[in-house]
Amino acid sequence: MTPRRRPARMHDHEPAPMTDIPTPGATDRSGPGRTILLALVGAVALALVAALTLGGGDSPGDPDGLETGPVAVFGEGLPAFEETNGDDAVGLVAPDFDATTFDGGLVQVRPGDGTGYVIAFFAHWCPHCQAEVPKLTEWIERYGIPSDVEVVAVSTAVYPDRGNLPRAWFAAEGWPELVLRDSDDSELAEAYGLRSFPYFVVVGTDGRVRVRVSGGLPPDGWTYLLDQATRSGAVPTGEDAT
Repeated sequence: MTPRRRPARMHDHEPAPMTDIPTPGATDRSGPGRTILLALVGAVALALVAALTLGGGDSPGDPDGLETGPVAVFGEGLPAFEETNGDDAVGLVAPDFDATTFDGGLVQVRPGDGTGYVIAFFAHWCPHCQAEVPKLTEWIERYGIPSDVEVVAVSTAVYPDRGNLPRAWFAAEGWPELVLRDSDDSELAEAYGLRSFPYFVVVGTDGRVRVRVSGGLPPDGWTYLLDQATRSGAVPTGEDAT
């Protein structure tokens, strides 16, 4: 099964907040678009202090087989996300992967298929994720998602004894987009370089990473990520994709 597609919905919703995003290859790094990017960087800095890292004292996994599922990753994984020293993954080709929904349906994600992706990694026990999911749910329901972008939530780092299990959590929040289960060993999180939660990876329509950010999104941050997902070619800083 290929990723779910949806009709264009932006016109059925209130117009999303506009941000002046720099055009690909632009050398001028000032202005509102740069401000949004700096705000995202600021969120990353906060994540160093506030976001919870993968792992913990108890053992991960899902003995009942409901909250995690089989995962297959194809291609080279991305380097671990470094919050303070730039991001070596920007411009790299994102790995393909297969994963399953909570109902067991197989979904194949193939970056570079002409679809842009915003891949959001959440942990059920992370208070920052618990705060972010309802905010993003409200944003998506209000403004919609561009027809050429797929938003994929990945439930990862499952610790059953921490409560708020993912299947019931996403259902209770009314999350409107696709949710995939990571494996017991968090293979998807590792392949995409996750270090802390929540974690967002934006892949352009050409299959290359454009933005990675960890921590809560600032105002208009979601608009910026979705805009980047519709793009290809030059990365946000104006550097050539590698």
